[in-house]
Amino acid sequence: MRLKSGEFMSWPNVAGAFAVMAVIILQVIWIPSYAATWDMVDFALGVLHFDMYQMQPHFPGYPYFILGGKLLHLVVGDPVQALTLFNIIVYGSAIIPLFLLMKRIVRPTYAGMATAMVYTSSFTILMVNQPMSEGAAVGMMWWYIWSLVLSDEKPHNGFLILPLFLFSLLLGIRLSYLVLGIGILIVLYRKWKGGMVTFLDTFVYLLIAILFQLLWVSGISMSEGGYESFLRLALSFTNGHFQEWGGTIGASDLSLWDRVVKLIFVNTIWVGAVGESLPLLILLLVGLAAAGRKGSNGNRYMTSLMLMILGSYFLWALFAQNVMKPRHALPLIGIALFLAAGRMLSQRLTRTGSILVLSFLLLQVYHTSTLLYKHASDIPAVYQMADYLESEEEEKPLVVYTWEESRVLEYLDAPFIHKKVQTYKVFTNDAGYYPERDIYLTDKVVEGFKKQGVPVDAFIKVEKHFHSSELIDPIYHDLTLYKWEKQREEEDG
Repeated sequence: MRLKSGEFMSWPNVAGAFAVMAVIILQVIWIPSYAATWDMVDFALGVLHFDMYQMQPHFPGYPYFILGGKLLHLVVGDPVQALTLFNIIVYGSAIIPLFLLMKRIVRPTYAGMATAMVYTSSFTILMVNQPMSEGAAVGMMWWYIWSLVLSDEKPHNGFLILPLFLFSLLLGIRLSYLVLGIGILIVLYRKWKGGMVTFLDTFVYLLIAILFQLLWVSGISMSEGGYESFLRLALSFTNGHFQEWGGTIGASDLSLWDRVVKLIFVNTIWVGAVGESLPLLILLLVGLAAAGRKGSNGNRYMTSLMLMILGSYFLWALFAQNVMKPRHALPLIGIALFLAAGRMLSQRLTRTGSILVLSFLLLQVYHTSTLLYKHASDIPAVYQMADYLESEEEEKPLVVYTWEESRVLEYLDAPFIHKKVQTYKVFTNDAGYYPERDIYLTDKVVEGFKKQGVPVDAFIKVEKHFHSSELIDPIYHDLTLYKWEKQREEEDG
């Protein structure tokens, strides 16, 4: 049944439209200019000069994301802001597929409100406003999911080309969303089971999907010296990317149960769904509890499709992603919020229910705005450390040994000597060349030495602590700088 546009005119939808417009305006006003992590620096340098051998950016190159940044860099001088603006544009465009999907499972008078509840999600918006590929990838994910639903609904098989093409754009932005391709297999299976495509047709569509992926793979390969060169880059990156300090990074210390708990209750719900806001969590739980007794008004196939995609990505995030970084759970967060909003607004709301949902949206927009302002105005911990060491360098020459922080210091063109180090032996040998300089180490380096069984506590003292938002940067939000106190004679011995 075709819905008339007048059916969407309601105060909830108007409120939703204003909420979305307000957030987009604030996103553009408060674009930060910090490249505070190794990956951010990789992407920013990739905009200035694309070279995967120099990790500009790292494998697999993120060609569509970098291309978007390069195009906007023509009018935006800062590569960090150019990439962030590209994220905002792509994610902003996702309001269209979000609305088109949402109107299939909620009452027309609530479609705009429900869309806004998903779109203005605090943590998602915060990640969009960073020079990282996740922001554009989440936006493209919604276009891709919408194309899956559309191709299933349309009797003409030509519509199957659309999700195959959009999936290529998605992986060209962020390859780690590969598992979302399960949606294509589900749609093809339904078409085959319904007699709309033959086994040969299915093979042809899968071949077309591969050819679409080869568009960006071939482009990257040619820019880096051919397919053989691209394969060498892939192998070298995957061999070293997930291993640091002789063991798997971060999440390896967690048991499977701890990983499940962190992924669901911390990354997806507490951080992702409500942005660490207790009032938002209470309103969300009350709203879902109130909706739990109501029947569904929605498209059951679309809901089932999303649940299967959700489940597939959950397993992928659990076993193949770093659960220490909540941003890796963004697809889970988005789809879970979509289903939650659809559930709460699938039936006509009472006055109390309307107040509850409106309160959630308004509080979420307020919380999102405060996080955006904090993100744009707060100085990242590694930048604070760089400023402090620059002032110390003016008093006495120094050398600082870091882990990933060195990449940021290099990007900032820090005027003091800084070196990335991972083994104690390399550190002691190198530090011996600087007998007249003060020696500093970051906490990540000290932790790495301790994991290697080196007792360093007797030879270091805390110089200074630096802090920034954990929500924005879960790995380097707290940074401790140590001064090396060990005598040179002991080191040489």
